[in-house]
Amino acid sequence: MIKLYKQTADGLLYAESWVDDDFATVHTGVVGDIGECYEEDCENAKRYLKKFKEEYESRGYRVIPDSEMYWICVKWQTESGELDNAEEERLNTAYDSLNEAFGWFGLGYADGFETSEENGGLYITLYALSVDRELGIETARNSTELYTDFTVTAEKFN
Repeated sequence: MIKLYKQTADGLLYAESWVDDDFATVHTGVVGDIGECYEEDCENAKRYLKKFKEEYESRGYRVIPDSEMYWICVKWQTESGELDNAEEERLNTAYDSLNEAFGWFGLGYADGFETSEENGGLYITLYALSVDRELGIETARNSTELYTDFTVTAEKFN
């Protein structure tokens, strides 16, 4: 997958492409909106993605490095006090829905999780990288499907 961005007066634009089987998908829009998506025939993924990148870079798009992004952290306490099957399912659902929402809105991607013990309880923190702090927080709040109390914070990636 290739994801590129361009700052304009209308906002931050994104253009991304990925290849599955014999089709390349192109997804473009303004960060925070689903944008437009279409497929093209693709015989050679490596060649197609190289051409896609060159074309959009010639239009002023660029890769945004992690160092310019924000960590969006979604944190909740497990109900059972351990990482049991129910919590793993909750974690997988939250991770997948967050990754999907960040992708379709051009924000970034989910990037893992960790567990920690605090005040006698077990907490899970899900991490995502976002090009926009406020939209990342809002999208995380609206898309994680946790059905439990959770907090969302953001900090600059270091």
